[in-house]
Amino acid sequence: MTRRTVFLSSLSNILYLAMYGLSHTLKKLYQGDTIARVMMNVGLSRYTVQGVVVDIGGGRDPDYFDYMHAEDNVRIEPVDGSISNIDFEVDPLPYADNAADTVLMCNILEHVFNYNFLVGEATRILRGGGQLIGFVPFWVGYHPDPRDYFRYTPEALTNIFAAAGLNDIVITPVGSSPILANYNTIMLSFPKFVRPALYLWYRMFDKLFVALRPISVRRHPFGYIFTARK
Repeated sequence: MTRRTVFLSSLSNILYLAMYGLSHTLKKLYQGDTIARVMMNVGLSRYTVQGVVVDIGGGRDPDYFDYMHAEDNVRIEPVDGSISNIDFEVDPLPYADNAADTVLMCNILEHVFNYNFLVGEATRILRGGGQLIGFVPFWVGYHPDPRDYFRYTPEALTNIFAAAGLNDIVITPVGSSPILANYNTIMLSFPKFVRPALYLWYRMFDKLFVALRPISVRRHPFGYIFTARK
């Protein structure tokens, strides 16, 4: 690795921390986001969407698009029950085969009982080489919208996507120790102006816990970002 490469890598990390460091987290907590949502969005900021982007179940103007990179001439098309009057359990997605370059599935699979059908539809509309990007929660509370069925493990996600015919499957945990998971569980019970200060307290103990039990990061994630290709 050359000095120039090291310098550019360090500069990139500094800029990344400046954009998505502690001040960004505190601001978003004060605005009402959960820490799980903040960390999901920051995690998605490392991914790029391209071409025709079909966003499944994201509703109108989800905030993760403020974080993800987009190539030129991206066209985002939301598909959601509140927008498209579609039932993900039984209705085919309203696209021809190989119509999408990118398919997004963030916080939707846990709400679909017939998840194999929906993943199969996402695979069908992806072009060859197209990418599936998404997120599923794990260490979060019951949140029906209108129902809440599942929590997925990396093994389950890998098997589901492989069975649908997808390749290059990568599952990335998002979160930290059970200390921070506890904060995420109780934070909405407090007024917004209290949540940033409470987070600082929890963050201190979280860092100590992770230093003593680093395996906790793998065992207690808020959820998983997944990517796969057709």
